[in-house]
Amino acid sequence: MAQLLSNTSKVEYLRNEVAKRTIERLSFIKRDFPKLMDLGSHSGNFAKVLNEGDDEDTRLVRNKIGEILMVDSSKEMLHRWDDDPFNTELKVRKLVVDEEELNHKELEANKFDGIVSNLSLHWINDLPTTLKKINNCLKPDGLFLGSMICEDSIFELRTSLQLAELERKNGMSMSRISPMIKVDDMTNLLKMAKFNMVTIDVEEIIVDYPDILAMMEDLQLMGENNANKQGFENLDRDVLISAQAIYSKFYGEADADVSHLPLTFRVMFMIGWKESGNQPQPLQRGSGELNLKDVLG
Repeated sequence: MAQLLSNTSKVEYLRNEVAKRTIERLSFIKRDFPKLMDLGSHSGNFAKVLNEGDDEDTRLVRNKIGEILMVDSSKEMLHRWDDDPFNTELKVRKLVVDEEELNHKELEANKFDGIVSNLSLHWINDLPTTLKKINNCLKPDGLFLGSMICEDSIFELRTSLQLAELERKNGMSMSRISPMIKVDDMTNLLKMAKFNMVTIDVEEIIVDYPDILAMMEDLQLMGENNANKQGFENLDRDVLISAQAIYSKFYGEADADVSHLPLTFRVMFMIGWKESGNQPQPLQRGSGELNLKDVLG
């Protein structure tokens, strides 16, 4: 997991925004969730946004959820917002468990009506196995709704750093940004984990920064830079200056006397359902009563 830093609260905007969009998706699902797990909950962005929101979608989802079990591997992270009102205004419990193991007695098979996981699965080393364990924790026909930062995210920064290193060092060092999963790969992994009716969509969230240093600082605090710990450390000053110039030239936006460097996060939202006998099933091949040639004339 990402190292917890004292000022991570400054960069919760992305997790909060993703939580809002997760809640919006839950509002379209016509069922209740007496027991909901928030896997990799961090400090409780999902519960906080759910409790504070006053729009129709959020109120609807609040009424659908009975209890939220927040699960995270970091005790300090999990209890960082213990004084926030959501701890008493919602029915919330907290459990320190390794998200890859899910081996606590509270996480027994067929227990949860739904599981959400926001921006935490990209830290999982063995994602196929973890998805199978998530499936196991769900009741039959239970919902999994997760989100991950996916391929082509923060492409502006990636490209600028690569070009800067080529310019100043005549070559690129080890990648400073972790590889990110592709949508097709995630679809296959969910199906391998025996999720049915899998749907995935991708949304872009663009965040403006005043300069490249502020951007990299936020990414480090969020834990969204390279998990191999090289990240942005040991970047030469010359490379940073060059990257700033390249970024401004190709991606920068000017607004009066203020410059903006937009950074694009592509967030993949995935939905899968645990197998159940009463789920809609595709018709067998050849069972249709209409001939396509007749329809098309």
